[in-house]
Amino acid sequence: MKLLHTLKILLEQSVEDGSDPWYKAILQSDSLEDILPFLKLFGGDIHEIYRALDKMGNGRDFLDHISSHWDDERQLEHIINVLGGMRNWNNGKVDNDLMDDYVINPYLHDMRYISRNEDGRIILELMPGEEAEFFDDMGHQRSGANCHEVAKQIFGDGLEWDPYGTDMKLEELLDLLTEENYIKLVRYIGVNFQNEEVTAWREEFDSWREEDQLPEGKVFLTLNRMNGFLGGDRYNLAVLIGNTPELENVEQDIKNAYGSAWNEVVQNQYYTEYYKEFEEFLGKPVGEGTTNTYKDVLNRETGITKWTKVEVPVRYFDVTDRARAMIVRHAYEINSPDNFLEMISEFNMDVLCPGVDDYPWDDDEVNDLFQDNLWNYL
Repeated sequence: MKLLHTLKILLEQSVEDGSDPWYKAILQSDSLEDILPFLKLFGGDIHEIYRALDKMGNGRDFLDHISSHWDDERQLEHIINVLGGMRNWNNGKVDNDLMDDYVINPYLHDMRYISRNEDGRIILELMPGEEAEFFDDMGHQRSGANCHEVAKQIFGDGLEWDPYGTDMKLEELLDLLTEENYIKLVRYIGVNFQNEEVTAWREEFDSWREEDQLPEGKVFLTLNRMNGFLGGDRYNLAVLIGNTPELENVEQDIKNAYGSAWNEVVQNQYYTEYYKEFEEFLGKPVGEGTTNTYKDVLNRETGITKWTKVEVPVRYFDVTDRARAMIVRHAYEINSPDNFLEMISEFNMDVLCPGVDDYPWDDDEVNDLFQDNLWNYL
């Protein structure tokens, strides 16, 4: 009723003073200031002007006119207000097709690395490492690096890793071995050090020294003696390995196998948590491809680094819902089409920062990997 009353007033005014119909004046305007007299009659709500024009079949004409004739930095803000404003947009009360045509699609046209596909979905293209732009660059995660820096490594060339040492004793490591691996270890030592003279000076091997009568605490390491450990005498095997200089490399290989498993599990925790948090935020990739970019490339023959066009892999993400919401907000508040990743930063949405302990969450996972690693070292 209010709209009809306003239209009646406008019609009477144009008849009385012989001026052009009100809608023609609006469709000939050059800025918001030109339509302020009419805006007052519509309660200061430009959306009500649009509704009136739309009832006359001129709604899109008004939107087209603003897009082409209002030379104003706030042009997109005006269009959003014409369509109902940010509150109605956030509440799902704005015509999506019109918002796409007059705000979102023009924005996409001027933005890099993001576009619509044949199905109308908005697709973001990310090169390796660009996922890091969604991660927080404040605070520290590990070794002085913040989450953004860690993410850049994880999604790029790989996590930089200084291995942690472990304080596991040899006896503890032998206790972790499966029965199969323990037997293999005993036989490995028996075969590879068969009949060699080794220094077994501990009292546990007094009988060997008395039997062999070799100088300086030397004994022969025979298959028969090694088979004596197969009954499960893991403590004495640890004593033999840990106190016999000739078996020092065996001890180190066992410890290295466990340390490698321990560090690999912790690294995997970083990869798992960073990928998980990123995918919860943006979703899984919907495709892969390649694109061209420029990088510093070293010519190995000349030793000269040159800015060179190269082909790199990319992953594609469907960001339709998130991108539409962000673009409309960006158009309303900033109105400067830009890189989608920079929009993430401008809106302080680069807040991902998973908490990862530099300690294995699952000891069983470390132990299982230790069993597999052992024979890569021995």
